[in-house]
Amino acid sequence: MIEAVEIGAAILREAGSALDAVVATICALEDNGLFNAGYGSVLTTAGRPEMDAGVMAADVAPGGASAHAKRRVTLRAGGVVLVSRVRNPILLARAVMERTPHMLIGGAAAERLARQAGLRLCRPEQLVSPRARERWLAARSATTASANAVDQHGTVGAVAVDSRGNLAAATSTGGVTGKMPGRIGDSAIVGAGLFANGAGAASATGSGEAIMKVALCREAILGLARANAQESAASRITSLFAETGAEAGIIMVDEHGHFGFAHNAQAMEVAMFDPVGGVRHSLAGRLNLSRDATDNR
Repeated sequence: MIEAVEIGAAILREAGSALDAVVATICALEDNGLFNAGYGSVLTTAGRPEMDAGVMAADVAPGGASAHAKRRVTLRAGGVVLVSRVRNPILLARAVMERTPHMLIGGAAAERLARQAGLRLCRPEQLVSPRARERWLAARSATTASANAVDQHGTVGAVAVDSRGNLAAATSTGGVTGKMPGRIGDSAIVGAGLFANGAGAASATGSGEAIMKVALCREAILGLARANAQESAASRITSLFAETGAEAGIIMVDEHGHFGFAHNAQAMEVAMFDPVGGVRHSLAGRLNLSRDATDNR
């Protein structure tokens, strides 16, 4: 994770864009078989990888000479679902954003776009790491309850703000071990698995069905109007648990470069970079929640 963040940090240090930084960081994680994204993605019940990824950018332009003039923000987004022949799904999500008038493309159509965009294609079996195969075999032999608990939350995400104030978020996943073929989670869904606007950017992981129900990332960014990034992240995870009883995690950054992250899952690791603290790694503390002690506010 530190190596991946250093790649993104190098882009930001050279005055590169937030979008370039998050995409490069995600590519590094997709190429590493330890993560449930790209190579190493978990498999469906049919033994095939079906990957989802999304990217969103908030491009900020000065609003004028007046100190009170509002900044103009242009939002862009793209995503892919159910892809099995693309080594780096996040690059294909960016191609959807930059090369088509659409926001979300799936399956074979997305893979045809990858070919047109000159992206690296592969056979589905080339995306299956030994670890992913072992997970699949374990899920097949396990009881339903234990299978559902195996490696559900291996999604990778990145958020950034650059020196010009542009913000970006990116999320990539192989989904859930033992999922039905054709299942689509939250990772490529704008507002759920990722979101960015002029105030901040966020990326989520966890129970995709629950994250979509509560529009986790959009709500967290809207929360920046009344709380800082860390408070908003914790508040939205608390609310998600109160409303759904599910596990999730979120990372976010605001327009000023302040980070927030929270989760109620077994574990979530975070690596980050800022000009003062440099590159560092953290095992994010888990929120200890009880549905009896939470409400829907």
